[in-house]
Amino acid sequence: MKKHAPIRGWPDLAGLVEKQFKRGWIYRGVGRSNNRIYTLRPRIGRPGRRKSAASGVVLPYNQDDEKKLLATFQVEARRFDWHPAHPLEWMILGQHHLLSTRLLDWTESLLVAAFFAVEDPLDPSPGIYGIEPPPPIGDLSVDPFDSDLLGDAPLLVRPPHISSRITVQKAVMTLHPKPTKTWAPDEMHFWPIKPGGTAFTLKGKLNFCGINGASLFPDSADRHTQSLDWRHKWGRL
Repeated sequence: MKKHAPIRGWPDLAGLVEKQFKRGWIYRGVGRSNNRIYTLRPRIGRPGRRKSAASGVVLPYNQDDEKKLLATFQVEARRFDWHPAHPLEWMILGQHHLLSTRLLDWTESLLVAAFFAVEDPLDPSPGIYGIEPPPPIGDLSVDPFDSDLLGDAPLLVRPPHISSRITVQKAVMTLHPKPTKTWAPDEMHFWPIKPGGTAFTLKGKLNFCGINGASLFPDSADRHTQSLDWRHKWGRL
């Protein structure tokens, strides 16, 4: 993986946009969670996602439990009047609503990725991953658990716009047939963002450009009010 010099302000971010905008890459903005920098591993495969109900001991990843989780989501989420056509589409929808899946969220917009990197300006380790997209899945009716068909390497998923947030976030995803394995190919790029004041200023300028929690989550009243609270707090109404 190639790590670049830190983004130290809006001119650096704008310069990166100028450099990247014709490349057709995908991007992912990340930060730190529980004192660990986010790696490129799907949520379902990260340590600590399953624990013993009796002892609290961390349990290893289990594909049967992942399938059960997705099946339960399909049953219980129908009350929201969602009608995905295939299991992979249910997985895509679940991913956009915080379900643990073998998908990773990406975007075709570097600025959207930058927002997710600096959404919490106090985060000590914001940054942006970028890479040329892997081969795409052409048929979304494919079984997302069929490793014989899909192979081992991550694949690009261009999701149907079954959620408004997919549209506005210019969202794409990668499907990881080996969800416990971190994706770190040599051709991956990473641009760290200087934390603190730089991240705070970038968040403000992205908001000025119309990129904020309210615009990127148009179907979420909670994200809208969080965005309003932030603008109120910092005199940006």
